[in-house]
Amino acid sequence: MTFAPACSDDDGNGPSCPVACTVPATAEIGSELTITGQGFDAAAEIALRDDSGVESKLENPQITATSYTGTVPLTLTPGSYTVVLYQEGIWELGSVQLTMAADKDCPVLSITVPETIRLNEELEIAGAGFASDMQILLENTTDQLRTELTVSLSGVGVTCTIPEGVSAGLYNVILKQGAYEWKIAESVPAAVYKRLKSVTANVTSEYKGATEEVLAQHLFEMVKGTDDEMTEEEATATAKMYFDWGVFDSSTTTTAYTFTYDTQGNPASSTKKGLYDEEVSDWLAFTVNGNQLSATNKDFEEGTDGIRSFVWTLDNGRIEASSIFYAKRDVNYLWAYDAQGLWSGVNYRSDNSAYLTLTYNAGKFLGNGSNTMFTYTDTPQQNAIFGVDMAKLFLGIQTINIIEDDHLAAICLNLAGTSSTALPATVMEMDGSTPTITYTFDNDGYVTGANWQITGGKDMYFQLFDSNSKTSYTLVYE
Repeated sequence: MTFAPACSDDDGNGPSCPVACTVPATAEIGSELTITGQGFDAAAEIALRDDSGVESKLENPQITATSYTGTVPLTLTPGSYTVVLYQEGIWELGSVQLTMAADKDCPVLSITVPETIRLNEELEIAGAGFASDMQILLENTTDQLRTELTVSLSGVGVTCTIPEGVSAGLYNVILKQGAYEWKIAESVPAAVYKRLKSVTANVTSEYKGATEEVLAQHLFEMVKGTDDEMTEEEATATAKMYFDWGVFDSSTTTTAYTFTYDTQGNPASSTKKGLYDEEVSDWLAFTVNGNQLSATNKDFEEGTDGIRSFVWTLDNGRIEASSIFYAKRDVNYLWAYDAQGLWSGVNYRSDNSAYLTLTYNAGKFLGNGSNTMFTYTDTPQQNAIFGVDMAKLFLGIQTINIIEDDHLAAICLNLAGTSSTALPATVMEMDGSTPTITYTFDNDGYVTGANWQITGGKDMYFQLFDSNSKTSYTLVYE
């Protein structure tokens, strides 16, 4: 180690410096600087003075009869500094060249950054050792543009306020103190947070060439020679029944769900209008108890084996288990997720056998089990990260007896793991057609509409009559 000579007073005349010492030629910012010599007293203070005359005292001093050791403040920057002693006057001991450590350990321990960032809410970062002079920055991974957050110390770490104008995207989270900085989280997705207020699905259908005579002949031929064989008269009566029911009338069916939330953001209540419902009715009423979210089905019909109520057990906003109370039985389930946090299914708790299986390809949702319902382009459109998983929503509303009420509610409330933000390009309808889906978005990137239509398809009941249909989804967020 090389040393710079010391000491001198400011004018070279008068009293002598009370210590005889040597100053190291270099020191690292944030590390200890030790000045060896004789004559230091317990009240001595040493500061580092930059070229503009600003002084910064060494921190956490340790003084002995033969040395003075203190920590170089992290707020300083590399360069040459004058070492100044305050003891029986003011004395310049020499100069030191400050450098940055090649691999400085982060002074904050056990840092936890959320997996997603809500741009319109405070960002809470946990950790031990945060100081008031530290900065938190968001670094956009696309253009490396940085935004400084307003930081205040909290009981468990820091609370950060994100300024307006930060766009949705992927961000590195940077902790900065003086000349040092540490990347404490990488590529964290960020977006304005919204929750679903309502979803409405309308399906308009019209049929061409649908007559009782054609249907009667089709029914007669379809079951001819089977155990269900019917006479021509029976076939005619059955066909008339379908037409009396209005099955082949041009019509629009509406399915709709609404949700409300309490002041803490927990689900509070919901309404529904199912595919065969004539009116909107109360649906689920929620109650929070610790890590459990319970729901009573207000739409339960006595005499059916539907769901009376259920209880979800949550961990970090994700359903891990559920207990479903049907009219005549109770069943316990475990919810499964893949390595990416995508919901992969529901298993019976009793033997871990599969009750519902959901499949993906490279993070894109395909359907249930081996049924592929959706296709994607090579570069699919993307929903906002806090938006409802649209493909699963289509599955929950368009299909019957695949997604149960509690599954659909979990999809709408975004409690079933990480949403697949990739938007499907096509959907497989019940007649086997695969129409292209078009989407509309709000200013924050949330899907607010989805539409597709089938021209020249076949009816969903017998694949007999030509039909045209239009399907439209409208989503409202708050």
